[in-house]
Amino acid sequence: MVVMRPAKPADGTTVATTLSSAFESYRAWAPREWSPPVLSAADIARLSEALARPDVWCVLALDADEVIGHVALSLFSIEDPEPPPAGTINLWQLFVKPARHGQGVATLLIDAAVAEARRRGFTRTRLWTPHGAGRARRFYEREGWRPTGNAHEDSPFGLPTVEYARRVVAPS
Repeated sequence: MVVMRPAKPADGTTVATTLSSAFESYRAWAPREWSPPVLSAADIARLSEALARPDVWCVLALDADEVIGHVALSLFSIEDPEPPPAGTINLWQLFVKPARHGQGVATLLIDAAVAEARRRGFTRTRLWTPHGAGRARRFYEREGWRPTGNAHEDSPFGLPTVEYARRVVAPS
């Protein structure tokens, strides 16, 4: 059974492990010359610091004691370092360990993130995902996200990315 709990600054290494696992899975569709980013001790320290900030919200998905994914909201992202338009927050990260893909974990996490964005008074969420990540893009579209037309040809992790957005509406 999947349970969720808020991430703490001490979870920086755990979040980095999930990120690394997910980035490694990009090799299935990324160009051969691409290599996944290697997260350094400084990167992990920055993740831990981010998890302590009040503008960052992150939850971990666990099965028993194993972290199998996480989702995070932030006003800032590596793809868009400037503050977003008023009423908008970034879905900063959504990663599920590849062995757990297709099991509903990402849906649980994204639903939690949208609910938190709503609770915080945001009316729109946005995210960046690799252009070549067809499975992720189809998932986002099934979950109500739409491409905005914005793209980065060379993201900080070396792959073209596209932006998606979703309105945050009160439950009916």
